[in-house]
Amino acid sequence: MAKPKLTTLALCVALLFGAAACGPSLTLQGVDYAQPIESVLTVDSNSEVHDQRYAVKFSVAPVLEEEGVSSVDEVRLIRNSAGFYFLTAAGFSNVYVFEPGESELSLERVISITENGLQQPAFNQRDGYVELVDMGTGDTYNLDQTGRR
Repeated sequence: MAKPKLTTLALCVALLFGAAACGPSLTLQGVDYAQPIESVLTVDSNSEVHDQRYAVKFSVAPVLEEEGVSSVDEVRLIRNSAGFYFLTAAGFSNVYVFEPGESELSLERVISITENGLQQPAFNQRDGYVELVDMGTGDTYNLDQTGRR
C-alpha cells in the first residue's frame, strides 16, 4: 500500500513544479502598439464599425450619444504606441481616448478640440504622439492619452 501513496505524492510534486515552470514568467518589453496610419471606418446601420486590418469591431453608439449626434458616415481610429485608441469623426467636438481591455474599450479621456465640430479630421502617427489635422480648417493638434501636448 505504501507504493501507491508514494507514486501519487511524486506525481503531485512533479505536476506542481511543471505547472510553475510553464507559468506566465515571460515578459516582452518595449512593445510598440502604434498603427502606422489611421483607419477610416464606415459606420453600419447598427452603429458598429469593423476594422478588418487590425481585427477590432465595436459599436460607436455611446460615442454618438455623447456627441449629441444620431449618426455619422465614418469614424477615424488610430492606436498610439502605448496601446490607446483615439476616435473622432467629422462633426465631433472631441477626440475619445480608449484603453483596450478584455472584450472592451474603456474611456480613458475625452479631449476637447473645438466647439464648432471638426470639419475633415485626419490622424497621423508621430514619434511619441498622435497628430490630429482638421483638413477643413488647417488646424493641427498634438495628442497623447493624457490629452493635448
